[in-house]
Order: sequence, then C-alpha cells, then structure tokens
Amino acid sequence: MIEFARRGMRGELSTLWQAAFHDPARIPRHFLNSGVSPRDCAVYRVGGRVVSAVYLLPAQILAGERRLQAQYVFAAATLPEYRSRGYMSSLLAFAALTGARRGDCFSAVVPSGEDLFGFYAKLGYADFFTVRMLSVPAARMRRAAEGARYAGRVLARPGELNALRGACLRGCGGSLLWSDRMFYAACGMSGVYGDRLVCARGGGGLGYALCRREGDACLVLELMADEAALPALAAALLREMPAGRYRLRLPAGCGPFPGEGETARFGMIKPLGGALPGDAQPHFPYLGLAMD
Repeated sequence: MIEFARRGMRGELSTLWQAAFHDPARIPRHFLNSGVSPRDCAVYRVGGRVVSAVYLLPAQILAGERRLQAQYVFAAATLPEYRSRGYMSSLLAFAALTGARRGDCFSAVVPSGEDLFGFYAKLGYADFFTVRMLSVPAARMRRAAEGARYAGRVLARPGELNALRGACLRGCGGSLLWSDRMFYAACGMSGVYGDRLVCARGGGGLGYALCRREGDACLVLELMADEAALPALAAALLREMPAGRYRLRLPAGCGPFPGEGETARFGMIKPLGGALPGDAQPHFPYLGLAMD
C-alpha cells in the first residue's frame, strides 16, 4: 500500500533510514525534525509496516530567466529484506504522478552509486547534471589567496548565500536551485555529517565553500564565490580547513579555475509532463548541493 507519510511514522522512517544507509540515529532524526512535511514523503507499507520510502523535496530548475517547479528525489530506501520486489519502482511512479499533479515540471535525483544510474534510467530518468572535479594542492590554493588577508570567521545569512548561488549559476541553464528554506536544510544536513561551511568576504563580494575532511585532504562539496571574493575565500579555506590538497566539486560550465578538472556525471532528470529546457545541456546543468 502506497500513501503519504504521517507524523506518527517518524520512528519507522528513522529505522528504515538507518537500515538502508547505515547512518547513526542523529542523521535521520535531524532530517525528520528539519521541517520536512509528511506530504513530502511517500511510503510503501506491507502488513502495516513501512518497508520503503522516498522523499520528494521542493526545488526549481533554471530555464533562462524562469525557475520551473521540480521535485528532488532524496533518500530513496527499502529495508534489505524487502528489496527486489518492485516496491521502490512503484514508489517512484507514484512520486512522478504526485509531482505532475502538484505542477512539478521535472523530477531530479542523484543516484548513490554507479549501478543505480541504470535502475533510474529504466524508470524514465536520463543523465543530465554534471560536476567538474579538480584537485588543487595547498601551494596553488595559497597562490589563489595572494593579496587577501584572513579576517576571522565570517557569518552570512542562508538567504544571502542562496542568492549568491543563484547568481553564480545564472549561465548554467538546467541547474537545480533551492528555496532559502531548502538551502538552509541542505547545509544543516551537511553539518550533521560533520561538514563545515566556510564563508568569506573580500573585494566587495561574498563566497562560501561547504567542506568535508577526507584524510589529509579537504573535499569541497560546493564552492560559490563572486570573482572578487575568491582570494578571500581561498585564504579562509587555508586557515579554517588546512589540508595538503583540496578536491573541488565545481559546476562544469562556470566557477574558479575555468577549463580545468574532469567533468563527471552527477545526477539525472525526468520530465513530468513537460520537456527539458532546450538550451540546458550545452551549459552543463549543475546540482551540487545534494545533501550527500
């Protein structure tokens, strides 16, 4: 039986999350307490038990000067003992129908493994979003920071950072954008995983980097900056997240160190009664901030 979640299902949803993703309880607890509506979660129940669930988070797809309503498929999970029975395929079909009825033009997803790209392709999703992966040694990061002075930790409002994100992606047609509320939620989820948000101001501009430790390296999950603020952000990264190497996940069509790095597929999209933005693919549509 497929239905929308109810508030009384939080315990079951947390148990399902932990069984599927092997996360500690604090991860689903934070997510479920972050303002997610029960209407944003579809569940499959068997014998009254929640055995599969998927979250349909509100998002937008950039199409020229417009933002088209979309859903972001997140944390799709099935209990191990109930897998390979078609429950998730049925849930995703329900998600697509629900999205179309709500006015969503697209459904976007970031498969959690290479094998899942084929699974989603069978359900009508196609490769769409890309990222540019670039490894930068600390010495080069120091060169990028030349002329900037670290002025201490900088705080910025989520709405200000999200506006910066939208401005930086203006030329990347097809990119996925968040509301201020969902941007705040995505950053909050990263914080629960131990990631750090580094912000900097310089040259009259603003920049931020969402960072994660990986041994002696720093993985920058997302970096957005006004060109004038990039040296100040580099200086802040060196001070707040010192590392021998910085692995940057950047939009393929814009951002610092243009033309460098390797472009990789990152996410997929499915039209829900509409057509893909005609000019999107040549401009390297970007997702990036994926709550991963």
